[in-house]
Amino acid sequence: MNNQSPTSASDLCAMGMNQMGRFQADAMGYIDAAIKADENYCLPLIVKASMLQGANDARFNGQVVTLIEQAQSLRFQNVTLESGLLDAVRYASVGRGVEAASVYETMLRDAPNDLFIHVLAQEQTFWLGESRWMHEITERAAPHWDESDSDYGPLLSVRAFANEEAGFFKEAEHYGRAAVEIDSTDVWGAHAVAHVLLMKGQIQEGIDWLHGLSGHWGHANQMRHHLWWHFCLFLLELGEVDQIFELLDTQVRNLDSPLVKESPAATIDINNYASLLMRLELYGVDVSMHWHKLAGLCADRVSNHGSAFSNIHDMMVLSGCGELAKANQLLSNMKLHFASTVEKDALSLSYKTVGIPVCEAILAHREKNYAQVLVKLGDVRHQLQMMGASHAQRDVFYHLLVHAALQSQRYDLYEEYIRDIERLGFCEVPRRAAYRPVN
Repeated sequence: MNNQSPTSASDLCAMGMNQMGRFQADAMGYIDAAIKADENYCLPLIVKASMLQGANDARFNGQVVTLIEQAQSLRFQNVTLESGLLDAVRYASVGRGVEAASVYETMLRDAPNDLFIHVLAQEQTFWLGESRWMHEITERAAPHWDESDSDYGPLLSVRAFANEEAGFFKEAEHYGRAAVEIDSTDVWGAHAVAHVLLMKGQIQEGIDWLHGLSGHWGHANQMRHHLWWHFCLFLLELGEVDQIFELLDTQVRNLDSPLVKESPAATIDINNYASLLMRLELYGVDVSMHWHKLAGLCADRVSNHGSAFSNIHDMMVLSGCGELAKANQLLSNMKLHFASTVEKDALSLSYKTVGIPVCEAILAHREKNYAQVLVKLGDVRHQLQMMGASHAQRDVFYHLLVHAALQSQRYDLYEEYIRDIERLGFCEVPRRAAYRPVN
């Protein structure tokens, strides 16, 4: 991109798509400016719908539908791009993530260098828990990339994360480090390497990696908060509890941060915070004074069913701060909302198969009914990927299982769960803070 500020609707839209591909905070601003500059230009409408849909937040459902309807009423300027993106976001908006990902996959066969589509495809397959599919899409396109491409670095970051989630750690680390070498502000490349180091159990290396890059995240979107979440995961392994508590309210979710002020209920921020509190609590740390900081936000989400993964974190918060009436309301609402679903769409399946039983397990754990935890969560542990998210993010549910097994003196199950975690790609599992067999 040149250094001149874009003014035309097409240039503004292109800049917004470029910034989204780089996880920059100003991406939506450019897209909104493009819509304002030309109300008859449909691409920014579709892009905005795609970005809002990617938040996995039912609060945006109405906006997404309106944007889709507005775009459908306009003439396409780039039929292949606009019709493809519109088809995909239409599928995604009704929970049909598999069909949406298939559209992106098809588009990338013809446009293997398109960073924006790669990011959308990776996001969609990520929330489907389809790491192998994510990897296949990226690797099929990679031979078409060239180092002279302006998006080569961010494309390497996409490739790095796809390889990491598929278990190819050596390749992932290579691509991620190469991307950051090209651009030190590349948060997705930094993120992919952080994942690799966590999976491999290279704790101090992870701390050094993220700390050394943290000064370059100033223009990033909520990914900067998520990178600090990763930093805290490394600190957990070292028992640096005081530093984690400091980072929780200064970096992971700082109420004075412009990003948090603009989007106080951003799901990624709530999930980061809640999962750290849950991990700390399972490690025996008193976090009772912190759950309430999210209580109001999560209470407002008891009817917001855009993501099973997010509702599970709402359940952590509501049960953690003693809002059991709200916690049970969330559970009841999920059951009611998806009880009448007849289509086997990905969203419904994620709730029915794992979202609801995991929430039941969290409630049971809060009540110290560890036998129920072992049943509800243990029975679905091999299907947890259906809620989406990464191995690192879903690891907290194995923390719960291991804690329940040890509390129940079910050492046979403890050993079984350790083998499960190792099969997922985690190294040095018995030495990890969450899995040491201590009271």
